[in-house]
Amino acid sequence: MAQPIPFPAPDAPEGLQLPQNVEAEAALLGAMMIDNRVAEDVLQKLRPEHFFEPLHGRIYDMISMLVGDNRLATPVTLRPLFVNDAAMKELGGPAYLAQLTGNPASLIGARAFADQVYDLAVLRALVTVGRDLVDSALDTSEDINPAKQIEQAELKLYEVAETGGEDSGAK
Repeated sequence: MAQPIPFPAPDAPEGLQLPQNVEAEAALLGAMMIDNRVAEDVLQKLRPEHFFEPLHGRIYDMISMLVGDNRLATPVTLRPLFVNDAAMKELGGPAYLAQLTGNPASLIGARAFADQVYDLAVLRALVTVGRDLVDSALDTSEDINPAKQIEQAELKLYEVAETGGEDSGAK
């Protein structure tokens, strides 16, 4: 039986953490490698930038590339692409790819995992917009135009709605 993969949560200022679920990311990646049809189902929705864990984003990107080229994406076919990846080495090297496939039950929840990865990326993007808005609103210099700040905030929110928080990975 596969052992659970420990994922230390990244430290965040003031004890708060950005919304993320690296376990859902791992389960989704495992499901995609077990059955490449899962990858075909989620490629339209997710981008590598939606993943909080940068390594997971790179793994997703490589799975997407292989599946997009009608090639098999498995731990074996991905291994050569990650032999020299420093983050992969920290997690045990290319054997980490095989660990991701250790729970075949993840196939059942793959769509829910993909939805959660996407939703959490959107939430991280909203946090970024909110922080930028607060920083901007606290600037009381003479050349500040509140109407322009509102317009910029609306534009950023629109971008989040349109892109799904593509720039919301780990910071």
